[in-house]
Amino acid sequence: MWLLLFLLLTKPAFAQTTSPDLYTQYRTDYFFQRDLYQKDYIDYQNKSDTYNQYGSVTAQNDKIIATKTVFLSQNSMLKAYLMALRTTLGDSQSNQGELLKLENWLATQNQLIPNLNSTSALKNWAETFQVQYVFIQKELYTAIIQSQINRRIKTIDDVKKLADLAKVDWTSNFSEKENKIYQNFQLAIKNSQRNQRETVFSDFYFESKDSLNQADFYLKKIISDLKSIVIKNNQ
Repeated sequence: MWLLLFLLLTKPAFAQTTSPDLYTQYRTDYFFQRDLYQKDYIDYQNKSDTYNQYGSVTAQNDKIIATKTVFLSQNSMLKAYLMALRTTLGDSQSNQGELLKLENWLATQNQLIPNLNSTSALKNWAETFQVQYVFIQKELYTAIIQSQINRRIKTIDDVKKLADLAKVDWTSNFSEKENKIYQNFQLAIKNSQRNQRETVFSDFYFESKDSLNQADFYLKKIISDLKSIVIKNNQ
């Protein structure tokens, strides 16, 4: 049963230049920013309701301030999430690079937002963000898929080491199932390359997740078969 522990690996596979402590720091920051965004969003809703009810200049100014605040906290929350996700990508330089570009874009927007002092300016920014958010979601889910693939590859490598220690020939026993695992990895990535419309995100995550679940089926079978072989060889 000790072999089955490898199926329970939930920690990301870190690159040599990235430490688990950095991931923990970014993850903690994300939860902080998420809570702040939720608080700011409730405040925005209250200010918006007040303006809709009274329509005064004071209420309008309060709504503008609340809108800018919620935009800022929204961007900070997304940036923190992307930073945490980036630390889980190991050697996936392409995915890391795309996430870093988005982090920089969000940081730049947070420098611009304080200068938006009218309803029309805020509306224009929101429309720009809506278009960019489709791309953010695409890159975010693509990175999540790659992160999950990386974790499974780490598990495969660990199981291969166990097979080697147990003097079980990997090629003759497991290469076919390993090939099927990597075929499903390729399908998961292919789904993430779907073309997106300008303002509406076409969600591909669950289709990719189905492929990862199929990969898990073969990975579990490899572990089960390896366990049986080890038990048989030691009888």
